[in-house]
This record gives sequence, structure tokens and C-alpha cells, in this order.
Amino acid sequence: MENLRLETDRLIIRNWRESDIEPYAELSADTEVMTYIGDGLPRNMEYARTFVHQMMTLYEERGWIRFAVEHKDSGDFMGFCGYELVDEVLDYGWRYVRKYWGGGYGSEAAIAVLELGRNRYGLKNIQSKSYPENVGSVRIMEKMGLSFLRESTENGRRVVHYGFPDEAAAAEEQGTM
Repeated sequence: MENLRLETDRLIIRNWRESDIEPYAELSADTEVMTYIGDGLPRNMEYARTFVHQMMTLYEERGWIRFAVEHKDSGDFMGFCGYELVDEVLDYGWRYVRKYWGGGYGSEAAIAVLELGRNRYGLKNIQSKSYPENVGSVRIMEKMGLSFLRESTENGRRVVHYGFPDEAAAAEEQGTM
């Protein structure tokens, strides 16, 4: 499959490269970044290597993935933004290096990748979830146009789910949720 390169004003969104493993491992080992991810524990180099190789394989197989995001001017690896299939729902997620938090980069990437998913790949029933105390992620979901759907509990913590209510209802009626 051809390489993806989607540009916004400040970002380059692309498929993954071997050279992303080390900076992604640094991101995944940052305890503050990982506080709001899964069990809240940092990850190691093997996790990063496996994740990047999985994204590279999935890109070749289907195109849509959690895409790598880099800063257009500096070329810095910033993190990722995109899709993963979880229990028949397209889980939309992101993770960024702390130095890029609070600058609007997350929303910029999220909106661009949402449009890419809908227009290029025809993706539907896109949902995102977060621990509610992760206000930055909740704000990104709202800027994307997602609405609150429900709450659940994961890893003993409250989780809020956002999505497009009409798509979520249709998926539930079809039994694909």
C-alpha cells in the first residue's frame, strides 16, 4: 500500500517507520503520559516495538490504523492518532509526548484523521473513551463533534464513552456493538 502523508497546518500524519520505535518507547515509558492509559503503567521497549510493527502490518492489510504524528517544522515524532477495532467498535485514540500537550495539536490531528477515516476508508461507529479526569482528551472528543454516550468501568476506574449517537444507535440495533 502507498505511504500515507496527510498534512495539516502544523502536523504530518503518516504511517509508521522503524525509526519511530525509539521515540514511541520513550513516550510509552513516561509515567505522566501513561497515567490515563489502560492500567496506568508505563510500557517498555518491547511493547513499543510490537505496537509499531503491528501498526505497520495493519496499514498494509487495511489502511486505517493509529497513525504516527510528527511536528511539521521540527520533524519531531509527537505520538499517534487514529483507529483500533475493539469489540466491533472503532476505538479512536491518541497519545502524545508531554511537550506537545495543550497546544491544540491533539485536536488538529484528531479532526484531520476523523475526516480521513470517514472519507477515504468509509469508517462508521467511531467512538472514543477516556478517564473523565483526563480533561484534555475529553476536550478533543468534544472538538471532534463527538457526544457523550455512556459510562463504564475499566481497570477499576470510571470511563466516559463519546461518539456519534446516531451511528452508535444503528450499530446497537444491528447487534454490532
